Amino acid sequence: MKVLVFGVGAIGSLMTHFLCEAGNDVTVIARSTYDELNKNGLVIRHHLQKKTTVDRPHILKEYDGTHYDIVFSVMQGQQQVALLPVLSAVDADLIVLVGNNMETDKCEEILKNRRHVYGFQGSAGHRENGVAVVGRLPATDLTVGGLHEPASQEDVLLIKAALNTKGYKVTPVSSMYGYYMYHFAEVMPYCYVCYHVGCDLKRATRSDIKKIMSATKECFDYLRLQGIPVMPEGEEAYYDGGAKTYSMYLLYRLMSRTVLGDLMVADHCKNAVAEMKYLDSKFEAYRAEHGRSFMPVWDAMRVWLNEA
Repeated sequence: MKVLVFGVGAIGSLMTHFLCEAGNDVTVIARSTYDELNKNGLVIRHHLQKKTTVDRPHILKEYDGTHYDIVFSVMQGQQQVALLPVLSAVDADLIVLVGNNMETDKCEEILKNRRHVYGFQGSAGHRENGVAVVGRLPATDLTVGGLHEPASQEDVLLIKAALNTKGYKVTPVSSMYGYYMYHFAEVMPYCYVCYHVGCDLKRATRSDIKKIMSATKECFDYLRLQGIPVMPEGEEAYYDGGAKTYSMYLLYRLMSRTVLGDLMVADHCKNAVAEMKYLDSKFEAYRAEHGRSFMPVWDAMRVWLNEA
């Protein structure tokens, strides 16, 4: 099928690789990287898999009016919002907004007459010297859904068909709004610590990891007070003090000591400071509007973002 991708950072590059591997007719919109992609192709170094791939999608600087079966917009949160007027005018059967999203109200308003869903791809990385350096697990997962309801079966099947290749899976959830909010609750405390230690997670102490866990629980409790369903379902068990909580602590500790933390956290923190500050500010605006529950560990850690 004909697929268009906006955004060829580390996450968009990996999605484009899998779309090409699945046999689609893929076009990417690339402005700053247009010349290097035309010359060298889309080069990805899959760090944990110890391999490099080169794909040759079509490269455009601007959308040219062509019809596409699916458009994937893979952007940082603040960039996604800025791109919405362009996306609303694209000739496509389905638009998929992929990435952190704290302004879904604007997305819904601008795309209200367009068939669209939301998604989040579980990968990370950065670009350096014309190469996307990607951290991913053996199976890269794209979580998809409507904002407050599941995506239609038709939309899920279309996305799965576009990404029907080894090493990629599509996981539907019942509320991407909930997924975004609870993902934010989990990732931001680790990012705060990352900035506190100068993006060198090996400097993170046991106390720092415990603060990550405590702050995340505070945010989970706050979001549940707002009536937002936990997504993925059952995720709160990793922060309630039981056996799963200890396993999560060990995972965070392991990440801070290995390349996993560099790829999945530190890379993004170093290369997306603007997005982290954007997400933090939007959540503070949410708390101001919906009531500021007592979150002492979270609030104490937030100041570390100013060190970025």
